[in-house]
Amino acid sequence: MTRQTNPHLMVGGLKIVQVKSGHEAAFERLFQELRDVMKAQEPGCLVFSLLKSRAKPGAYIVHEQYRDQAALLAHENAPHGAEYFPRLRALIDSLNVEYFDGVVE
Repeated sequence: MTRQTNPHLMVGGLKIVQVKSGHEAAFERLFQELRDVMKAQEPGCLVFSLLKSRAKPGAYIVHEQYRDQAALLAHENAPHGAEYFPRLRALIDSLNVEYFDGVVE
């Protein structure tokens, strides 16, 4: 059964990231730079946070929340993404992404 996505509901994302050994500080710095740009230029992004594992070196979770599907699309197509996404990906060994539809806000 395929579920239709309501374009007006909040959208959330979780990215499980494994950063290459020795590149954690550079990854955190670039993430902070990107977050600062997003705060200034993406009003539809409600949350964009980075969590670091206490147990596994180089393991992170990126938590994202967007006002709606249009805000997520704006993020994916933002000019600053073309600058930061490849630089961040170059520091990553593995990345698993899943997006979720809002249920209760």
